[in-house]
Amino acid sequence: MSRDRGAALSGFLQFLSGNPDGDAVTRSAVVGALGPLGAIAGQVYGIGRPDTLELIGNFGYPGPDAAAFRTIVTSLPLPIADAFTTARTIATLTADLPRAYPLLASGMEEAPEEAEGAPAEEIDTRPTRLVCVPVLWSEAPVGILSVLLDDRELGADDYQYLEGVASALALWFLEQRRALIDRWRRAAPLPHREFTITARQHRILELIGQERTNTDIANVLGYSIPTVKKDLQEIMKLLGTQDRRTTAGRAREIGLLPDRRARD
Repeated sequence: MSRDRGAALSGFLQFLSGNPDGDAVTRSAVVGALGPLGAIAGQVYGIGRPDTLELIGNFGYPGPDAAAFRTIVTSLPLPIADAFTTARTIATLTADLPRAYPLLASGMEEAPEEAEGAPAEEIDTRPTRLVCVPVLWSEAPVGILSVLLDDRELGADDYQYLEGVASALALWFLEQRRALIDRWRRAAPLPHREFTITARQHRILELIGQERTNTDIANVLGYSIPTVKKDLQEIMKLLGTQDRRTTAGRAREIGLLPDRRARD
């Protein structure tokens, strides 16, 4: 580890010892501990309810982006969820994210105009890389450090350093977990991102949620069966699903369909 990285990590550890809140910790990670790697923005997630990651710290991402992914179901096809379920670091060029993770395609057409702590022109024009690092305790993931870096080549020592920062976060998170999760849950509910599906696809998705067949859907909506099949395939590709039941379930998880339990 280079000398400047050692000093940055040492300062970060001292900061953590004061038990600050999640946003302050994330800011310290971005501008301090991860500064030598060219960090631009970051988020910290912790395991909350079973199979769910909850945002506990945000710095550099504008409010709407943080709101869109405030809660992430770990089965969703997202880099943060992949890093958590595999307990492996996931690194992807941001330009490649819509192709690798179609669920992220909507909302990435336009870059954010502003981001706290990161000039808009930097985020808009500089090639960047999203790196999601599992926060591990006793080899089990308890959260995720998600950081936006400038597009430099990362070597083995860079990834080792990132994992060292994530290990420091694990110690802090275990001390603060209950208070952090409770604080975010008490916050006003924030909306899910409006994923880009057409009105016709949304209507088809609603009927899939009612367990209607393709023939039923074609008759109800007045479309051809091939059109219904094509739209359903596009919806499955977006959600990363393989069958109708899983598609409806995932749509409920991310707010595209109402939760059945809310109607009971």
